[in-house]
Amino acid sequence: MRSEKKEAMIDIRTLTTSVRGKRVLIDSNIIIYLTEEIEPYHRLSRALFSMIEEGAGNAVISILSVSEVMQGPFRAAKNDTAMAVKNYLLNFPNSHCQEITRGVLDQVGKDKRVNWKALRSVDSLIIASGLYAQVDLFISNDRHFINSLPSDMLLCFSKNATPGP
Repeated sequence: MRSEKKEAMIDIRTLTTSVRGKRVLIDSNIIIYLTEEIEPYHRLSRALFSMIEEGAGNAVISILSVSEVMQGPFRAAKNDTAMAVKNYLLNFPNSHCQEITRGVLDQVGKDKRVNWKALRSVDSLIIASGLYAQVDLFISNDRHFINSLPSDMLLCFSKNATPGP
């Protein structure tokens, strides 16, 4: 019998305290946890989106994240689901979908707190989107984000993630 190691997670109180009154960038993986009901993170993603919907915080979602989230349904030949997810995210209350503009592109490599060399191109643009939109906090479980952002800029659902350059 194989033993499963249980993931150490932040609690709802930590999430609430971290997000309340803030402008946060929600990374692709956090959205995927919600749309695909991925455990053990689904409950936290649902709570985050409920907080944003109620106005407890404000969200920024990169247009690149919208595209990434749509890929799962497209791969499963569920084009209607992909379009529904796109519409859901583009019209979500108390959120802004940040397009990739010249202003966003100008942010890449600019903020010295970010370890830009540890990022894939798409992640660089997603982080630059958040910087351009002047977010207070990035919410992600992505290893590239964890290795590139200092702990005061990042909230991970996993407690054992160690952020920071």
